[in-house]
Amino acid sequence: MVEDDDDLMSLDFTVPGAFETPPAEPAAPEIPAPPAALVRAPLPPALAEAATMYAAGQELEAMRRLEAAIKSGEDLGDAAVRAWGCLFDLLQVLGRRPAFDALALTFARRFEKSPPAWSAVVDGPHTASESSGGRAHVSLSGVLNAGVGEVLKQTMKLAATSTVVRMDVAKLTDADNNGATLLMRGMAALKRAKKELVFGSPEHLAQILAAKVVPGERNNEAMWLLLLELYQQAFRQDAFEEAAVNYAVTFEVSPPSWEALPARSAEAVPQASSPAVSKVEDFVLRGQLMGAAAADFAPLEAALTGRDEFDIDAHNLVRIDVGSARQLLTVLTRLHATGKKLRIMGLSTLVAAYLETLGFADVAELRARAI
Repeated sequence: MVEDDDDLMSLDFTVPGAFETPPAEPAAPEIPAPPAALVRAPLPPALAEAATMYAAGQELEAMRRLEAAIKSGEDLGDAAVRAWGCLFDLLQVLGRRPAFDALALTFARRFEKSPPAWSAVVDGPHTASESSGGRAHVSLSGVLNAGVGEVLKQTMKLAATSTVVRMDVAKLTDADNNGATLLMRGMAALKRAKKELVFGSPEHLAQILAAKVVPGERNNEAMWLLLLELYQQAFRQDAFEEAAVNYAVTFEVSPPSWEALPARSAEAVPQASSPAVSKVEDFVLRGQLMGAAAADFAPLEAALTGRDEFDIDAHNLVRIDVGSARQLLTVLTRLHATGKKLRIMGLSTLVAAYLETLGFADVAELRARAI
């Protein structure tokens, strides 16, 4: 097992006083506030930045940003509980159960309320799924070993009707040469089929592999080659060049050449899943909502025909990227302008915070799940 590359797992959240609130300063003279309807306090930087990172597929970076803010006592204002709730969300997404449980103990002591419960939904082996938008989404968790073969078979089937395959590797905790071999074979098959493969959190798996390959020891060649691929995916040319030289010396071959991949913006990286409409009077957002187009939200306007109020079900929405969010915001803004009262129900704390950074609260009521 490779040691986690973040600080959360090494923190002792159970130490008394680790997160105690510092003594309050003398209160300043109270100044009457403007009417509440005219004022909405901005989210603290740590929360806004972490929510935006998560929407862009940077789960590890988002987790580290919130963990650092909490550990250092950064001013979170009235959003402290929300920030902790977002960190709980991220730990679940990343499958960090020990860190989640440790944080829960401190949360209960710090806020004197019950912490969120771990959801078994995030547990499980590697998964592959297809969206109605013609994209495949693969999530690898645990150990990258020979057991990855089955999900790669599913991935090949999904790729037959998909233009893009996104492979998230942030949940991996270890890897061996057998798993690297199978993954390299899968990547080669996708390349031959002219499918685009996009990695989520490639540097996480690269760090695991870099700790296992040893220059001069002629073994684990597939892990070396996968490491080089991941450095390219992460646009780490300096790290690639160094690893390529070490690989060439170790296996007595010519060093692989850097092949720059086209840069991708947060909006341009398609992942998985478009909105789902279960019946004409409902509009449900669920799963990984990435790369949605305006047409995906047309059923929302149809569902509102003849209605002044409407609830959008987001209980099972895992993530929404910036492009999809802006498409949805355009629709909600248009409906709000006609006098429609809209509510987005059941949002995770993390997704609710992200929507708030984009201005959704100006056109719809955001209702997040209780922390």
